[in-house]
Amino acid sequence: MAKEVLYRDFRADGSLVLVIPQRLVCDDERGLLTWRPIGTPWLFRRTADGRDRRQVPFRERDTVQWRLTPMTWTGLHVLHLFRPGRAHSVWWMYNADLTLNRWYVNLEAPPVRWAHGGLAGVDTFDHALDLVVSPDRSWRWKDQDELLERVGHPAYWSASEAEQIRAEGERVVADVESGAFPFDGSWVDFRPDPAWPTPTLPAAGWDLPWQRAR
Repeated sequence: MAKEVLYRDFRADGSLVLVIPQRLVCDDERGLLTWRPIGTPWLFRRTADGRDRRQVPFRERDTVQWRLTPMTWTGLHVLHLFRPGRAHSVWWMYNADLTLNRWYVNLEAPPVRWAHGGLAGVDTFDHALDLVVSPDRSWRWKDQDELLERVGHPAYWSASEAEQIRAEGERVVADVESGAFPFDGSWVDFRPDPAWPTPTLPAAGWDLPWQRAR
């Protein structure tokens, strides 16, 4: 597999929301583990006038023009685990000195992996609801309002699908509270190889069509 993996998030209509290159760390039965350091270039959907989605009321988001905007990853380093068959991924978020700041659980469609030419990637569909887990494993929900406001919208999910998303989060909560993998200390002391270059966006191929689950 390529040394870098493109993490891509889509909307139901096939439009890209983000593209982030990440360094491949390992690939085994636990999942695909990747590294995203501070300084990584990425693409993120913003309005034509530069606004983030949170600055646009939900009811107006279908009426504005969106485009992918070049960004630079800031704030915290991220070790990102895509778990096969699981409707979430787990982020270890490290401070600049590589101490663990928190885990971030991104609820999303199970990852679909792909390879094309010399590129490799993971495609998913964000489910809005997230979990923020402190190093002591205390936790809180994030963006519950975003999960609920999308119910019934054709680009998102039904009420029953929203219940399934929440149920996936509850399963993760059980793992957090019991200290099960991946909240068992795995990779808390991770240190990247200092020789690794910062991931880069490819000049072409990052906009391949969404690779959906078959």
